[in-house]
This record gives sequence, structure tokens and C-alpha cells, in this order.
Amino acid sequence: MAAFLLMLAPEESTLGQGIKTVYVHVALTWTGMAGFVVAGLLGLLVLATGSRRFADWMQTLGWVAFGFYAAGIAMSALASKVNWGNVFWQEPRMMAALNGLAVAVIVLAANVWIPWVRVRGALQAILPAIIFWLTYSAPLLLHPRNPISTSDSLGIKLAFGGMFALTASLAVWVVWLVVRRSNGRAAERLPD
Repeated sequence: MAAFLLMLAPEESTLGQGIKTVYVHVALTWTGMAGFVVAGLLGLLVLATGSRRFADWMQTLGWVAFGFYAAGIAMSALASKVNWGNVFWQEPRMMAALNGLAVAVIVLAANVWIPWVRVRGALQAILPAIIFWLTYSAPLLLHPRNPISTSDSLGIKLAFGGMFALTASLAVWVVWLVVRRSNGRAAERLPD
């Protein structure tokens, strides 16, 4: 579906076909960030209740969000190469994204080892705030502020919205598969 949507998606006057790499980059990145927000909200529930069930969902959502966020950064490098001719690793938004990725790895890995459920919830709850702060406090040099929402083209906005809906749906499906598989394994271990 994503490939079909990209074939139909309009070109942009400056980037031409290169805008299609941006559609994918932004959709993946926003899906990752949205996943971090949902996992952070679950983190607040875990902090308030100490629920291990919510903690399991929080951890699964956090790792899936991490995967989509990392894919968005990888796609950002490809979009940079296609649209700017090179990947500028020192570009502030790229550095902010890589720093956010590093913080996410630390929080998610720590949440595997930390025995206190409420502490895990607190760490997960602050992760989206850190990533948003890193991202939106980075100065814009090469990276445009928001080329999709500021575009006059309804086709560009719809193409981005469609890509975001597809990647977000894929993320929900992956979380569902992981939780379903985990529940199946747990049921197999229960005594008769």
C-alpha cells in the first residue's frame, strides 16, 4: 500500500521526486515519536499503579516506537543523500535525532534491568519529553521547519497523511503481534 501511495504521491516543485523519501522519513519518525508518547502515557500509569501488565505493554510499545524512530532516522539519511547530495551528520536536527536515539536505547535497556516497576514507568514517561526537547530545541540549518504542513498542495498533505496512517497502523499491528506472541508463550508455561 505504501509503494502504491508513493507512486500516486505528487512531486514537489523544489525537490521533485525527492519529496517521496521525505514522506517516508517523516511518517516513520512521527510514528516512532507517537509511539514514545503512548509508551510514556503508559509509563505514567505504571508510575501511579505499579501494574506489571501496563509495564509489559509500555516496554513493548517503547521498543516498537524505537524501531520506527530508528527507521525514520535511517530514512532521513537517505532523504538527505537524495535531496542534498550528501548526509550531513553534523546538521543539528540529525544530531538531535541521533542523541534522542541514544537516550531511548539507554532508557529502554535500563527498563529491562531495573527491578522497580514504578521507576521504569517514570523513566518511560520522561523519554518523550527528552526526545521532543532535543528535536525542537535544535536549530534549523538545512532541515526545513515543516515542509508538509506549510505546503500549499493538498496532494502533498494527503500523501504524507496517508503514509503516516500506514506506518502508524503497521506499528499498532507489530505491537499486537508481539503482545499476542508473549501471551501465547505465557499460557504455554502455565501448569494444567
